Amino acid sequence: MDVKEWFSTWFDSPYYHILYAQRDEAEAAAFIRSLQQKLKLKKETRVLDVACGKGRHAITLHNFGLDVKAFDLSPSNIEQAQEFASEGLEFFVHDLRKALPDHLKFEVIFNFFTSFGYFDTPQENQQAFHVLSDGLLPEGVLVMDFFNPSYVLSHLIEKESLVRGGISFHIKRWASEGYLFKSIDFEDQGQQYHFEERVELISKNDFIAYAAQAGLHLVDLLGDYKLGSFDEKNSARMIFIWVKK
Repeated sequence: MDVKEWFSTWFDSPYYHILYAQRDEAEAAAFIRSLQQKLKLKKETRVLDVACGKGRHAITLHNFGLDVKAFDLSPSNIEQAQEFASEGLEFFVHDLRKALPDHLKFEVIFNFFTSFGYFDTPQENQQAFHVLSDGLLPEGVLVMDFFNPSYVLSHLIEKESLVRGGISFHIKRWASEGYLFKSIDFEDQGQQYHFEERVELISKNDFIAYAAQAGLHLVDLLGDYKLGSFDEKNSARMIFIWVKK
């Protein structure tokens, strides 16, 4: 396995889920419901959840009556997600840079909560967009939720310590060469651990260019989970809505 692909080990670690266990599930569910209403998704609409983790958002989509398939790079995540699989809710292991099976075509594809920007090259980003576009039916919709780099850099917390599950996580954040880095150090049962996250600071214009190259037309750009309008300076999120033409 390519050692540079840190996400294939950290996202597979139980400590990743301990650190981020307190994410706001109610906010996430409200966001997904708002998207469903905005997009006017009917029951049994075929949707794909890309980089689904343990499936929490795929489950929410399914609970709204949608026909959901979901994938993640982590076998461990998918193994745990499989516990919730049922008719109309399927999970599988997949790498976003690789083509989806030909028979899988969707009316809507979702990529939630900054599950992009982990690759090493712009070419890989572009390839991922081609995979997403190829997975859509004509007039299909791609929704991608990513942090707003301008906002994140101006509100960056450089150091903090968080206690989760009885473990003290010591976190440092910094920006370098177009990426946002986060180092995570902690001790558990007498053993020291160190992980490092790295997410590309992809600009709004770069996202729009990647999508355009893949045949996707931008129809809306939202700035928060309440679906407010995007503002370059003050919006924490960039929530893109594209249509395949």
